Amino acid sequence: MQVVIEGDEDVPPAAHEVADLQRGGLGTDTLGLQLAEAKELLARVQEVVVEEQVRACLAAKVACPQCYRPRRHKDERSIAVRSLFGTRRLPSPRWHHCPCQPNERQSFSPLAELLPERTTPELLYLEANFAGLMSCGLSANLLGELLPLGRPLHPTSVRRHVQATAQRLEEELGPELVMFIEGCPRDWEELPIPDLPLTVGLDGGYVHACDQRSRREGWFEVIAGKSMPADGDAKSFAYVQTFDTKPKRRLFEVLKAQGMQPNQQGTFLTDGGADVRELPLYLNPQAEHLIDWFHITMRLTVMGQMAKGLEDKVGADASRQLERLKWFLWHGNVFRALQVVADLEIDVDDAAQASASW
Repeated sequence: MQVVIEGDEDVPPAAHEVADLQRGGLGTDTLGLQLAEAKELLARVQEVVVEEQVRACLAAKVACPQCYRPRRHKDERSIAVRSLFGTRRLPSPRWHHCPCQPNERQSFSPLAELLPERTTPELLYLEANFAGLMSCGLSANLLGELLPLGRPLHPTSVRRHVQATAQRLEEELGPELVMFIEGCPRDWEELPIPDLPLTVGLDGGYVHACDQRSRREGWFEVIAGKSMPADGDAKSFAYVQTFDTKPKRRLFEVLKAQGMQPNQQGTFLTDGGADVRELPLYLNPQAEHLIDWFHITMRLTVMGQMAKGLEDKVGADASRQLERLKWFLWHGNVFRALQVVADLEIDVDDAAQASASW
């Protein structure tokens, strides 16, 4: 196998041999490329392509763009660049600035300026992606097993790269706002026909340390959610309630990435908690905020347990009313459900007054 590099018409093509495969009889162990051969092939192709790219780049920048005189050579160093298909040490010459233009520095390294980061974005993406699914050590072992990285990938490097990527994403995130609704209804009507409604589920939970020494330490609250469009892939997100300073911005960017428009309907299902209930406020003018059925039944169950502690007649009547309330809510009859709640309040107040007078 060869990589052929074709330049200008005056330059003949350059062929570089990158692999020599030999096969005997056909079998499951000889069919196609093996993992070691594929890694070696990718590493060799990467080496040839990178060397040609660096050579062409330096050849184009050796002359001053103003007077076209070649720049004077000062010295030559090397920089290490890590990619998915190998780690390459690239020659990085240092040249003097041309005296035809004033410069603060006397020399510069064009390759170091073009490659300020020594790890390619694809490798950073895979490290962050796998580190979000498993430990940094397992991520490093998996990437090293499948890809010709050229050098061992340590868990510390993966952790450092993931933290740097997260910090950069956090800095790119916009400021936190109370309201993200912009424009007016007249402008929203002129927008294209929106997609089907979005459904967003939000819930809170607590993460406790395995060696928690008291009820006041060793735990933190996590808000997790999932955005589910009618057509397309769902997206999950989470943040620590007491640490994150931009929770509403984070949710808005998730919905915006899924194409949310001001004239698009959306349903937010929450557990009814104050923090979770306030999160989706003022994100979309067409939004509908509901408590999910699971948490409604949990509250009705607690109310049913409280009703059992009342007097026999009052408790039995309250239990019967709670069953009616549950039935009305399940069938979407909000009007009758509110009537039952009002009747329950009156009955409980009467029972409380009668107990106090007795």
